[in-house]
Amino acid sequence: MGENIDDAVIHVHDSGKGPGLLLLCGDVAPCIVEARATLFAEEGYAVFPLNGVPATEDVAKAARMLSQRSECTGGPVCVAHDGTVPSAVSAADEFDAIIAFDPPAGLCHGFDPASLPCPVVFQFGTKNAPGAATAAQHLSARLDPLNGSRVFDWPDAAPGFALPGQPAFDRRVDSLAHSRALELIRRVVGPHYDYVALFAEHIRHEFETRDVDATMATMISDPYVNHVATLAGGVGHDMLKRFYKYHFVDQNSRDRTSITVSHTLGPDRVVLELVVRFKHDQVLDRYFPGIEPTQEYVELATVLIVKFRGDKVCHEHIYWDQGSALKQIGVLETGDLPVAGAEAARKVLDEHLPSNIFMADAWATSDGKPL
Repeated sequence: MGENIDDAVIHVHDSGKGPGLLLLCGDVAPCIVEARATLFAEEGYAVFPLNGVPATEDVAKAARMLSQRSECTGGPVCVAHDGTVPSAVSAADEFDAIIAFDPPAGLCHGFDPASLPCPVVFQFGTKNAPGAATAAQHLSARLDPLNGSRVFDWPDAAPGFALPGQPAFDRRVDSLAHSRALELIRRVVGPHYDYVALFAEHIRHEFETRDVDATMATMISDPYVNHVATLAGGVGHDMLKRFYKYHFVDQNSRDRTSITVSHTLGPDRVVLELVVRFKHDQVLDRYFPGIEPTQEYVELATVLIVKFRGDKVCHEHIYWDQGSALKQIGVLETGDLPVAGAEAARKVLDEHLPSNIFMADAWATSDGKPL
């Protein structure tokens, strides 16, 4: 183990530096360790993956080594899985924060987590694992929440859910847990990214410069975009670049505006609530595939959920009401169906506009009733 530490290879962000992160994955295949180290490096960290299940003294030595490396700008913090958690916790004096996945039950019942010198986030997969659920409850009652310490119980996933290649790996829950880990790590050691500004640069190239290469340069190497209502977009670099080049950047009306209603920020994403206005004066494959331009104006309340990996866009989920969009260009006859047109977007901007317009008769029945 000492040789592994002395010959340390640090995985770093494109910037060549970042807060130090010691990664303990246990006895898993090297490709899994490499994938996790790469992930955290892309998030902005200087990552040292320590192989196997190290003793406490090896964890402490690795932490000290990492903090002295030129690539390390702060920290270190520790991300530990399963059997490596006891050594990480025992060496807690060396860390600014610890993220512990599926710690052994013996550890959970054998110490006082409030006594740890740094904040810790415990994450448990508890599906078909009553012992893990009990341990999560035990720790949750004893943590110090004031310093950011938390326990997360993931009932949809079994122990081992957070390591790719493992039988219990759950991609969806692992992504949720990763965001929870970043909540603490970013708060304690950074790095802190301005996601609103980063995404503004991304959309500047989509809608202003209309430069596909510059757009792709704001994204990770394997991004994806999903316009949820119409399933338009692309998964992976080549498919997404094809989409942008032939079905997006040159299909944007010059008569288009976007009004921001809200920004909601998380540790690795931004949620934007917008009202988008445009004229259907050309083919718009992502909105109206197969429909010729109608010259109608469209106003749509739109939600974008943009996930970042470090300072690059990772993926986008884009939502709008397709019924409203089709109604506004005159290709959907809604009759008495409760499908709003432009008034839906306008009410997002002004909450005082009429409510309950599709349930006027039902609304009248409650007039004057006691509140």
